Amino acid sequence: MERSITQKVSAVLSEDGFSLDELIIRTKELFDSEGIAGFVSLLLELVDAHLCWRLIHQRPGWQPKPCCEQPDYELQNRVARRIRTSIGVIHLSWRRLRCRCCGRSLLPLREFVGLCRYQSKSNELAKIVIEVVSEQNYRRATRHLDTIGLIPVPKSTAHRWVATSDCDEIPAVTQSLPSLLVDGTGYKRRPDPPAGIDNQGEVRIALGIDDHGTVIPLGAWTDKTWEEIGQALSPAQPQGTLRHGVLVSDGEPGLAEGLAQLVNHQQRCQWHQVHDLDYQMYRDSAPVRYRRERQRELAGIIGIELPATDFKVVPDADKAALAQATDQAEQEVLGLIDKLVTKGYHHAAEYVRNAKDRLFTYIRVWLACGLVTPRVSSLLERMMREIGRRLKRIAFGWSERGAAQMTRIIIKRFTSADQWNAYWNAKLRITGRVTLTLQSTTAV
Repeated sequence: MERSITQKVSAVLSEDGFSLDELIIRTKELFDSEGIAGFVSLLLELVDAHLCWRLIHQRPGWQPKPCCEQPDYELQNRVARRIRTSIGVIHLSWRRLRCRCCGRSLLPLREFVGLCRYQSKSNELAKIVIEVVSEQNYRRATRHLDTIGLIPVPKSTAHRWVATSDCDEIPAVTQSLPSLLVDGTGYKRRPDPPAGIDNQGEVRIALGIDDHGTVIPLGAWTDKTWEEIGQALSPAQPQGTLRHGVLVSDGEPGLAEGLAQLVNHQQRCQWHQVHDLDYQMYRDSAPVRYRRERQRELAGIIGIELPATDFKVVPDADKAALAQATDQAEQEVLGLIDKLVTKGYHHAAEYVRNAKDRLFTYIRVWLACGLVTPRVSSLLERMMREIGRRLKRIAFGWSERGAAQMTRIIIKRFTSADQWNAYWNAKLRITGRVTLTLQSTTAV
């Protein structure tokens, strides 16, 4: 269906001079408030009239869901509807048809453009609002939308749109992943004293890395323990239980134990190991200078680099040398433990002893099968910084459901932009079926 539409604009310009900025602002105000939304409304009215004419006269083409075996439509009343969009409010007055055979009524335009029964906003507006509120709080987000984009959306309305959206859903992984990154961070949740809930909440995140190095979001939880998360991430498979390759994590209590059945190997994050040694030695009242020396010593021991070339082209002698260097590094870790025990720093010694067997997993896995796995969770830490900024610094008083949902939105946008865009392209039905061309701009 092709139509040619002409817009008539009345322009009153002073002959005594005016600024370019005022002309731009007034033009923008006109088209933002009336021009673009009115243009879309007119297009939809033309489409509505064409659909009704074709259905009444039973012409071939698009057909709605059949209401009976031999539908026979007749015109009924009009239905007024307001659709809020990013280009303004679209006012519609679409026609209602009634089938003479079965008596059922029909709104052809609503079904044609894919609107729900009581839908009052466009999906593209919901996408803009959700993306903005994932970066700042609701009050500032709605104010900026109104000031910069001329999109007046109340704070409570934006909150309701986010809460009822399913854009945060993360599909379950059905394949084994070489690497698994997990971490948790605290946030200020909404307390409920009668239920025994304080304001100290924690959100737990899991990411995966596939064979191509692509980051895959696995989920975010605020109401599950690590053991429950491990069960949720290991669905039953025909061969048994889905197990992943290497788990990279920090030393959070209960984390490694809760996810042990989910992975074949565990790698302690080397950055956390060196960084958190300072706190353990602080608990033992070690002086600052000695703490820094032991941190540098531990970093030097565990900092073994893998060859940059392909696993298959590395000579066997070099592999044997790497295995020998790993054994030597493990002995040096034991020496560091003895040194800490001799000084009386038992918390630090126990901390290093508990992580000793998981510090060089990435080398053992590489020597066994040539798979390069992470030894630090820097990718996850960068994402945790974004999550912490949104949950901690920008807002507080979260509900557990709201904190988990916002975290999943951030995860999808930060680590899997393709998945995020694919969801919205399907939601918006971007299929290339609409083409608009500005043929000319003339003055009479």
